[in-house]
Amino acid sequence: MKTFLRLVQATFIMTTLFMFVMCSKKEEAKTETAETTTTAEQQAPAGDRGAASATFGSATVSIDYGRPQLQGRDMLAQATDGMVWRMGKNEATEIKTDADLKFGDTVIPKGSYSLWMKKISANQWHLIFNKKTGIWGDQHPAADDFAEVPLAMSTNPEAVEAFTIELAAADETNGALKAMWGTAILSADFTVSAGAM
Repeated sequence: MKTFLRLVQATFIMTTLFMFVMCSKKEEAKTETAETTTTAEQQAPAGDRGAASATFGSATVSIDYGRPQLQGRDMLAQATDGMVWRMGKNEATEIKTDADLKFGDTVIPKGSYSLWMKKISANQWHLIFNKKTGIWGDQHPAADDFAEVPLAMSTNPEAVEAFTIELAAADETNGALKAMWGTAILSADFTVSAGAM
C-alpha cells in the first residue's frame, strides 16, 4: 500500500511539474509573439518608402521618400496656395548629393537636405531644399530653408497611384528630377558641378 501511495504521489508531482513547464513555455511563446507583432507594427511597410538615384561620373545623387497613395483623391489639386508639403509621407523626404547641383541660377552645395514642395498657384509649385535632415515631415522648419527653385508642371496621360520620384542622368553633367502623383508631373532640370567628377 505504501508503495502504491508513493507511486501516486510521484505521479502527481511529475504531472504538476510537467503542467508548470508547459504553461511557462506557452507564456514565453505569447511574449515572443507580442514582441514580434509590436516590432512589425513599428516598422513601416516596405512599399511605404521609395528611393531614386542617378550617377553622374563619380558622383551620385539619391532621394529617399515616403509613398502616399491617391485612393481616389486629387491631393495636389486640393492643396491651397502657399501650402508646403513634405513631398511624400511620414519622415521628411531627403536628398543626398556627392556634387554641387545647379537648378537655373541656384546652386545647391553637395551634402544632404530635406525636400519640400510649396504650392504657388493652381499650376505652379516650387521645390524647397532645407538644411534639416532626419526629421518627421509634419512640421516644415522654414527657418532652415536653404533654397527654393521652380518646378515645371505637365500632365501625365495615365494617373500614378503611389507618389513617385525619379532622378535621371542625361549625361555626366545634366540631370532631371521628376515627381509624379495622379496626372501631375512636376520636374526640374539641373546640372552637376564638373569639379565633383
